[in-house]
Amino acid sequence: MTKLRIWFEKHAQDVIVVILHAIAWFLYLGMFFITSNPQGGSPVNRMWYIISVALTDVPLFYFFYLNAIPRLLAGKRGWLFTGLVLGITALYPAFRYGTDLLIIYYLPDYQSPLSNLVTTQFWSAYGVRGLSCLFVISMAGMGKFTFDWFKNARIRRELETQNLTSELAFLKSQINPHFLFNTLNNIHTLAYKKSDKAPEAIMKLSELMRYMLYESDTEMVPLDTEIGHLRSFIGLQALRFKTQNIATLDISGNTEDKMIAPLLLLPFVENAFKHGYNLKNAGAIKINLDAGESILFTVENEKPPVDMPVQKDEAGGIGLENISRRLELIYRTHYTLDVDESSSCFKIKLTLKKNG
Repeated sequence: MTKLRIWFEKHAQDVIVVILHAIAWFLYLGMFFITSNPQGGSPVNRMWYIISVALTDVPLFYFFYLNAIPRLLAGKRGWLFTGLVLGITALYPAFRYGTDLLIIYYLPDYQSPLSNLVTTQFWSAYGVRGLSCLFVISMAGMGKFTFDWFKNARIRRELETQNLTSELAFLKSQINPHFLFNTLNNIHTLAYKKSDKAPEAIMKLSELMRYMLYESDTEMVPLDTEIGHLRSFIGLQALRFKTQNIATLDISGNTEDKMIAPLLLLPFVENAFKHGYNLKNAGAIKINLDAGESILFTVENEKPPVDMPVQKDEAGGIGLENISRRLELIYRTHYTLDVDESSSCFKIKLTLKKNG
């Protein structure tokens, strides 16, 4: 049963195409069965008429559907395709005529609905069957282009999904090296000062890296897990300073049943520590998270005075462009990101809507 399910998942598109073809042929041949001349015949004799149609129209359809159209028309050999259509249209009525004669050979003339067409209405039937041939060829063309259009559309969607996934993975991968670079610098400072906090910092870094490498490798994580990661990061940053509660993290609302993209909130807090001012004062960075109908996350930090030179490290930072792109890829229109910047304060406000 498992092998059958795996096979079906792999060939689901092909199975759907086969089912649609079967339904189309059932309706097409059923139309002939209903409208065929029941002259002196039973449903069995009318079924022979359907068989005569199937013996000619089905091979004709799939010859064009599987071979002529993709090889000639799609291959930009239209003149050869046109000649083939004209030739087959001329021969098709004669082939149908021979098929009907063969069936009449096995059925009494007075019982077969083909009798009149073969004996008295050949030339009238010739023109009608020529048009029928063109109709089948047209249906093959329409079917081929329709199914190919849907197939190409599906392939485009898959490629777009793969490209978005790759881009998202790239944006996410930029977080880890930047975070590791800054944290190792902090631990190096602690070790240089021979601080007793250095071993604790290494342990906290180990926990954070475990989360980044293993636990965050998914589309969504519980909000409580992401909050715990933020607390660990804040605790690791606080080891650099003697002042307690440099960053305040206030949580409100019900966080238990909420999900969030992993490592989404970290860059905002990391940038606050990187670019903040007066970080030796308690409450220099204010972080609030409200888990209500939507998730509301704010980070606020002081800015250095305008005339104060700002030293930038060589590694740069995870900018708002990176974060905004991740939000756009993951939450699309189900989020808002507002930046409020004054001469002395920098504040971001992120809202993740309920259906995001």
